[in-house]
Amino acid sequence: MPRSALPIPPSGLAARVGTPEGHDPVQFYLAEGTRLRGVIESLLPVDWTWDAKTVLDFGCGSARVMRHFEPEARRGEFWGCDIDQASIEWDSANLSPPFRFFSNGAAPPLAQAAGSFDLIWATSVFTHIGDLWSDWLAEMHRLLAPGAILIASFLGEGMWEALAGEPYREDEIGMSVMHHWEGTDAWVFHSEWWLREHWGRAFAVIDVRQPPRADDGSTQITHSYIALRRREVIVSKDLLERIDGDQTRELAGLQTSLRLAYKELAELAGRPALPGNQHLERAVRLARRLGGTARERLAR
Repeated sequence: MPRSALPIPPSGLAARVGTPEGHDPVQFYLAEGTRLRGVIESLLPVDWTWDAKTVLDFGCGSARVMRHFEPEARRGEFWGCDIDQASIEWDSANLSPPFRFFSNGAAPPLAQAAGSFDLIWATSVFTHIGDLWSDWLAEMHRLLAPGAILIASFLGEGMWEALAGEPYREDEIGMSVMHHWEGTDAWVFHSEWWLREHWGRAFAVIDVRQPPRADDGSTQITHSYIALRRREVIVSKDLLERIDGDQTRELAGLQTSLRLAYKELAELAGRPALPGNQHLERAVRLARRLGGTARERLAR
């Protein structure tokens, strides 16, 4: 069956992962899926073959990316999962076979056995996982076979200024969450150094793909991507979250997170933004009231 013959989801499901203003939801769904297939392929090893591979699209939605792998799905085994039941029901009714689908909850584990997959990709997924990030990353490690690959998008330099409203400074950003109260619609940012430091404990970094730059040095407003290979190590939440690297950058990243959180609290309360470092100063005072300074948290 040619790719063009695959059913198209209703516009509401097509638009679920976001459609830029002024774009047709279905046309953007198709175009973005094509683009993301290209990104995934470009991050795979040069000797990669799809034959007999078992693949998982973690957070597949209405199969925006998967649908563009229809020929490959007839040579291997392609699975998709998502927390959105309506998307999975539509996928199962319209795209299976050749693809297979199942629902997942907000927290791991998945039902699949350890070592089930040769490749997992997660586009626009870890960009929205805040408190449970280490649980889900450990689950990706469990699900992957020895030497298997994880590809994930992340909100880095290309999205920081557009969403956080301030210049991007790599050494002052670690992992930061904005709109935490929105749950799976929260914005979760990562710097490259932080991913290499924390995710790199479970995975060897193959490649990091940053957004292209314009002649003036500005970055395109889009996601960044990281490709990783499973390490043969015992992975735990403590291993992934532990702070034992460059504590200067870790502290600066934590301070940035506190400052942004306090700024959001002020905005929610209808109060004006504070100039300079006053957000940081108030955030540190708030941290003390909650049971520890930023430096005390780093020492734990």
